[in-house]
Amino acid sequence: MASTHHLVTARRILGEPVFSASGGKIGKIEDLMIDKVSGRTLYALMAFDGFLGVGTQYYPVPWSILDYNQAAGGFVAPLTQAQIDTAHSVSDEEVEREIEWRERVHEFYGAAPYWAGF
Repeated sequence: MASTHHLVTARRILGEPVFSASGGKIGKIEDLMIDKVSGRTLYALMAFDGFLGVGTQYYPVPWSILDYNQAAGGFVAPLTQAQIDTAHSVSDEEVEREIEWRERVHEFYGAAPYWAGF
């Protein structure tokens, strides 16, 4: 009997594909943003297909909207192509200044703000 578990190392998540709700591959997880006090993963920093190699830009996606789908072999997000085309991006330098962009990102994706529970 195969055992199942919910733990995974961050190293195994990096590079994992992300699919839209319709099943098309939209990108991959480049990095994670983890709150160092609570240990909660707050964002996946995405690279969307078609944007790779154009500087170092990340597309922060609230972790709460990603669902791992074993059958798909990656994460599924309720995103449309129109959302991907207009998604908020941040440069390498902006990643750690999350307070400046977090409200826009959560509003864009319709995700509940994580900071309400802190």
